[in-house]
Amino acid sequence: MNRFRLSLLILLILPGVQAQALEILHVRQDREMLDSGGKSPLDVRFELSAAAHARMDIYDSRDLLIRRIEATGKPAAGEHVLRWDGRDNAGHPVPAGAYHYTLQATGADGSPVVYDLSDITGGENLEVKNIHWDSKQKTIGYLLQKPARVNIRIGLKDNGPLLRVLLDWVPRSAGTHQEPWDGMDASGVIDLSRHPKRDIVVLATSLSDNTVLVGPPVTTERMIQDMNWGRQERQHKKTTPRRVAAVSRQPVGTRGNFALRMTLPEGTERNADGIDIVGGRVAVRLDVDDKDRKRAVDRRFEAGFYVDGLLVFENETGFLPMTWYWDTKGINPGIHYLTSNLRGYEGNFGMQTLKLYVSPKGEQR
Repeated sequence: MNRFRLSLLILLILPGVQAQALEILHVRQDREMLDSGGKSPLDVRFELSAAAHARMDIYDSRDLLIRRIEATGKPAAGEHVLRWDGRDNAGHPVPAGAYHYTLQATGADGSPVVYDLSDITGGENLEVKNIHWDSKQKTIGYLLQKPARVNIRIGLKDNGPLLRVLLDWVPRSAGTHQEPWDGMDASGVIDLSRHPKRDIVVLATSLSDNTVLVGPPVTTERMIQDMNWGRQERQHKKTTPRRVAAVSRQPVGTRGNFALRMTLPEGTERNADGIDIVGGRVAVRLDVDDKDRKRAVDRRFEAGFYVDGLLVFENETGFLPMTWYWDTKGINPGIHYLTSNLRGYEGNFGMQTLKLYVSPKGEQR
């Protein structure tokens, strides 16, 4: 037996000598933003340590598969590029929002190797810089160091009420942003643009490193409903338990705020300007939209009521609708603002303000 054949035989039988393990290496995407409609496709480049068939799966914020892209050609080692044109499996442009991708390589033995950063990156609270209100442009400006989901809350200082949620955990790219705001509260009755106690809070949690943002920026994410290719959920590698007020850990379908409804007794009179007149002991009914009620009750919440920005009643409650009796005795007659806040224990909010005329006797003025 010659030396060459002897060496080959030794390599085949030595237990410590194995073929090179399959790995997905040096993954990088050419940018974080993709134009809606795929006018300029996104390239994801990576290397395979051994010959394998590769594919890329694109998921939406619900972790549902919306596009599968298979590599063409024979399985091979080395550098590969997979391109996404911003369309779903049916060929339609995906709605603007945040998406994330995984890579899978399958070698000759049929065992897949998966690259997925969805569960091991992102979710950290970011410091948002340069928060400011531009009264001339009517915009709220801020700076993000990383792509993130952003929440903008506007209320009053000194433990005052929350009066508007301008952005409710929607995706934004890294960099400077200017968000339009008309200066009004959510109910459109209080002008906060020059209010001396106005408080603007911008919160952000980072997105995972395998995120692709599809533009333009949105104020509400819209999801694909017609999935004729079937609903397939991404397999999670790590689960993170929900925590009180940890909104970033909630499923996208339950992350949003509650649509609050605050109503006065039927038959409440109004003055010539169409403003409700109240006096004495007033029954104020608080409820949320039917679609939100079970979520609010299951997660528990606190209800707070404010008059002209000052807290007058707060209580933990576990049922809806609820009624609070407001005693207007001692309040000066005239225009006042009654605000209700519903604070869910997992970071969800509801808010509404009523502009009222308070009359001790309840008569029309």
